[in-house]
Amino acid sequence: MHEIKIVQLRQLAAEVRNYQQERGWSDGRLCKEIASVGSSKTYKRILDDKDDLSELNIDNQLRNLQAAVEVVKSLRTRDIPAELEYDDFDNIANATAAVLRASREDEDCVARLVIIEGNTATGKDAVRRHLLKKFPNSAVAVEAAETWRDSLAVPARAIYAALSIVQQADKATGQTPKAPRYPSDIIAEVIAALKARKIILIINEAHHLGPRGLNMVKTLINQTPSVIVLECIPALLTRLLGGNYEEAVQLTGNRLAERVYLASPSAEEILLMLDRRGVKFDSDPTRDNAARDLAEASPQYGNWRFVGQVTRKLYEATKKNPVTAGDVSRAIAAVKSMRTRITNVA
Repeated sequence: MHEIKIVQLRQLAAEVRNYQQERGWSDGRLCKEIASVGSSKTYKRILDDKDDLSELNIDNQLRNLQAAVEVVKSLRTRDIPAELEYDDFDNIANATAAVLRASREDEDCVARLVIIEGNTATGKDAVRRHLLKKFPNSAVAVEAAETWRDSLAVPARAIYAALSIVQQADKATGQTPKAPRYPSDIIAEVIAALKARKIILIINEAHHLGPRGLNMVKTLINQTPSVIVLECIPALLTRLLGGNYEEAVQLTGNRLAERVYLASPSAEEILLMLDRRGVKFDSDPTRDNAARDLAEASPQYGNWRFVGQVTRKLYEATKKNPVTAGDVSRAIAAVKSMRTRITNVA
C-alpha cells in the first residue's frame, strides 16, 4: 500500500511539473503561486525516482499535491499557455547569440542594434524573458505602444521610467529635483544613465516607433555603449521601413543592424517538446507524424501557442493510455476549431 501511495504521489507531482513547465515557472515561483506544493526541496525529492522518500509523511504530501492539482485545474480554465521557453531551441539561441555578439563589441562599434522579427507566438516574449534572466544586471525591457509613433516625449519617458533613473538630492537643501519635463532633458538624463554602464535596452513592439523614436534610438547608439534590441512583427516592421524614413534606412542599413528572424516551430523541436512534456505515443510513426502535422499547421493556427495547446490535450490523453494517431487527429482538430473561432471573433 505504501508503494502504491508513492506512485500516486509522483503522478500528482508530475502533473504539477507539467503545468510548471507550460508556464515557464521556476520552482520558487511555483511554490509562491501554488502554496500547497510546499517546499521546493520536498517537491524535487518527490519527482526524483531514485529517492525512497524516507522520513516523508506520504499521506500529508498526497493531500498537499492533490490540492495543488486542483489549483492547476482551476488555473487552466482561465489561463492562456505561455510561449514555450527552452534555452536550447533555435529562436532563443539565435537571438541570444546576436545580443552577445553586440555586447562584446568595443564602445565605438556601430553594430549594436539587434532586430528580432517574429510573427505571433514564435517566441518574442520567450526571447525577452530569457534575455532578462540571462543578463539580470544589465538588461532592461520597455514596451512601445501606438502613442509612440508621433511622439518623442512618450518613448523618452517610458525608457526613463524603465531605467529607474534616480537623481541625487542636493547636498545643501536636501531636496531631490523633479523628473525632467521636456523631451530633450529626459533624453539627456537617459543618455547619462546609459553612459554610466553598458545596458541592453529591449524595446518590445518596436514597430510602433515613428521617425522621432527611430532618431532617438540612433542617438542612444551613437552616444552610449548600449545594445538596443528591437522586437517587431515582420509585416509591421516592413511597413515602418517602407515609410521612406531616412531614420529607418540609417538604422537598418548603414548601422549594420543584425536581424534575427524567429521561425515557426520545426518538427524536430516539437518532438523535443512533446518528450519533455511527458507525452507518450503508441509507436514511433505516430510520434513522428504528430510532430510533422503540428509543424505544418502551426504557422496558420498560432505557432507555438497552437503547439502548446495541442500538447496539453495529448498530455491529458497520455495519462490514460499511450497516444494513438486518432488521439492526435482529435486534439489537432479541436484546437484548430477553437483557434479558428478566436480568429473569427477577433
